[in-house]
Amino acid sequence: MRVHVVRVPYDAGNRGVRMGKGPERLGGADRLRSLGADVTEATVEASTRFRAEIGTTFDLHRTLAAEVRGALAAGRFPLVLSGNCGAVVGAVGGLGARTALAWFDGHGDFNTPETTRSGFLDGMALAVATGRCFRGLARSVPGFAPVPEQEAFLVGARDLDPEERTAVEGSRLGWVTVPQIRKEGAAAALQPVLSRLTARRIHVHVDLDVHDPALAPANEFAPPGGLTPREVQDAVRAIGAALPICSASIGAYDPSADPEGRALAAGQGLIELFAALSEPAPS
Repeated sequence: MRVHVVRVPYDAGNRGVRMGKGPERLGGADRLRSLGADVTEATVEASTRFRAEIGTTFDLHRTLAAEVRGALAAGRFPLVLSGNCGAVVGAVGGLGARTALAWFDGHGDFNTPETTRSGFLDGMALAVATGRCFRGLARSVPGFAPVPEQEAFLVGARDLDPEERTAVEGSRLGWVTVPQIRKEGAAAALQPVLSRLTARRIHVHVDLDVHDPALAPANEFAPPGGLTPREVQDAVRAIGAALPICSASIGAYDPSADPEGRALAAGQGLIELFAALSEPAPS
């Protein structure tokens, strides 16, 4: 296992607060080294002097894109540990075109500035990654090209704003629900969305609030009724069996919401799984 762990310890443009504490707490590099992996690591820092949520976030994306691109060039698997899900935009920039996207999340992250009720930029992260909004800023991320909606799919999303739900249902995104996975099993539930992909590789993003907070409370926003840690891992394995996972990201972990460390254990289990499933990406 040759892995490059990249930490992005920011939440809404602020360093080391709330979910910005998660990347350090997850401890990916040391954990993988203890298992015998060859690990390099880096921490992405903002270069903007004045911290604003939108400007700082896209500044981080630009730096992250270079880290991911460099890791792939060195034959390493990029594993991003981020405060916010929007880090996927930077990862996509580093990966280049022809990469599919699996998005595990308790939320849709498919709002736009016109539909959001909270104004939270990270609630628009998947919409940015697929080219629905903030197109100009997204173009400032080196190498970024929107992931076609038919090459992306949600897993486990269950808390969507009304207009956001309408947007997802009217889009070409795939959407695999908790009841589907529970009824059919992960592999069978994912088969329809995986079979339509034309990309030869995939980035898998896991917002840890895809888990049921009764089992693994990742953050204060985690909606009830999510997946179990085993179901999430089974779904990731099913994706890896269908096409190479060329990079991964884990985000939205707030240690203060997890006093017993159950979401931490789920996240660390995923770190180990991604490293085990890592493969060189096809060109």
